[in-house]
Amino acid sequence: MGGWATNRCMNASRRALFACFTVLLFTLTACRGSLNDMDSRTKVGDKMPTISVGEAPGGTFRLAAQTGKVVVVSFWATWCGPCQVEMPELEKKVWQKYKNSPDFAFVAIAREQDRDTVLRFQKAHANITFPLGWDPTRATYAEFAAAGIPRTYVVNRHGDIAYQSLGYSPDGVDAVGAAVQKALAEN
Repeated sequence: MGGWATNRCMNASRRALFACFTVLLFTLTACRGSLNDMDSRTKVGDKMPTISVGEAPGGTFRLAAQTGKVVVVSFWATWCGPCQVEMPELEKKVWQKYKNSPDFAFVAIAREQDRDTVLRFQKAHANITFPLGWDPTRATYAEFAAAGIPRTYVVNRHGDIAYQSLGYSPDGVDAVGAAVQKALAEN
């Protein structure tokens, strides 16, 4: 009887292991689809895609108008937790440091959000003073990825992507600042 019980227990263990493996394989396959959505459609060295978005309070931000400048473009959303943490850091470590340079521009574009939502956010967050834009249909964002924010880009004076990142980390904001400093030092 000991052999029968052992075989039965081993068979149950094998079935449980197979079930776990199947669930893991299904989960990894499902996650891979999501990770593909997060893949960037750009890379460092590429020409920055054309950007033209509404900008608070009522103007338009056009990347083409920034020719010869180093530009930071950050995609975010009012509901995005990591964005809420990153924005004050970008304000303090990048915008406040370079905003007075005639060779620097900055825009934070709210993905899938309209003008009114961005203006309400701006009013409620007076400590965020850099220019805010909006991309309610994701038409601009679609040039960069299908999913994933915050996304931040540093564009050099020639319109090339000098730096890009996905997600928030304190080191990432420092890297944005370093990329801006390096791009400003280049001709």
